[in-house]
Amino acid sequence: METPQNPDLPQRRVLIGRILGILIVLGAIVTGSMVWRINYRHPRTNDAMVRANIVGITAEVSGRITELHVEDNQFVRKGELLYVIDPRPYQAKLDRAKAELLLAEKEVESRRASGSSAQSAVERLRHQRAAAAAEIKRIAAEDEYLHHRLQELEPLADKQYVTGDQLRQARSRLDASRAELADAVAKEQAMASAIAEAESESSRAQSLIAQVGDINARVEAAKAQVTAAQLDLEYCFVRAPFAAYVTNLNTREGEYAKAGSQLFALVDDRHWYAIADFKETYLQAIQPGQEAEVFLVGYPGKRFRGVVTGIGWANSPDNVKQQGVLPEVERTLNWVMLASRFPVRIEILERDPARPLRMGMTAFVTVLDRPPTSDSQTAQTPR
Repeated sequence: METPQNPDLPQRRVLIGRILGILIVLGAIVTGSMVWRINYRHPRTNDAMVRANIVGITAEVSGRITELHVEDNQFVRKGELLYVIDPRPYQAKLDRAKAELLLAEKEVESRRASGSSAQSAVERLRHQRAAAAAEIKRIAAEDEYLHHRLQELEPLADKQYVTGDQLRQARSRLDASRAELADAVAKEQAMASAIAEAESESSRAQSLIAQVGDINARVEAAKAQVTAAQLDLEYCFVRAPFAAYVTNLNTREGEYAKAGSQLFALVDDRHWYAIADFKETYLQAIQPGQEAEVFLVGYPGKRFRGVVTGIGWANSPDNVKQQGVLPEVERTLNWVMLASRFPVRIEILERDPARPLRMGMTAFVTVLDRPPTSDSQTAQTPR
């Protein structure tokens, strides 16, 4: 006996199918909206890499390496001695510079004494010239008196009021006075020439001293040589400028280091950061100061706290070439537009001794829509 079929069953099945389809579409729309909202509220990228600052250690002076105190991949602290270049030639240069400084100081002292002596001679000659000028005035006054006396005696001699001997004696005294006056004038002129020569000698001595105010050029030049020699000697002892890891060390004791040649590099351990390339569509949701989570592939299950410190301002288009002063743009028809990516710098605030950071590690970065916590801000403070 057959069971009678319900005539409404196919309609119910169609209705249930339609309802399920509508629910599936609505679920997809809601899920897509939530995913879109999450992606734009918490931008995430797997195109990121751990980075640190690299500083090349370069020899400041040339010489043979006599001591090497580090190994490749070793951790060094700030101020720790890395290597030593043979300091003996630079010590000898320093000793020579110090000796030249002493010689310069003694020479300046000697020239100052000579200049003082020349100046004293000038003052003495000026006094003597003044005395000679006074003597000339005295002799000139006496000469004038004798000349008037002779003029008075000559009429009296004609009248025989004075003897011839008295007249001759007056003339003789006048001639002697004029000779003495000529001699005094000659001496005064000689003293003037001597003063000019002494002043020239004094000026030459002052110029050789090379004194400008309170600074002596010769002594300062010698001091500069001493300072330069001291710096060269200090450059022989190379120390770590900060806490770092030694990398790419390929040298040993005995190798000759040339000034300017890089011997190895230091990975700065003070600041570690991740460079994450985010699509340009996410940049509006990223601002400096936002907290971020950094997940490293090498340490699954561990997330490091970070903070956004900057967003790149430029990138290089891969379809534009520069030919002279005009850009060469390829003619392409793109069915799919790929968003450009800009580097975002995230400083890693959290450190874990059991999970050391290494430059080049692959990272996943998620930017959170909140500022860093007070602990994070404290961790940003340079050590």
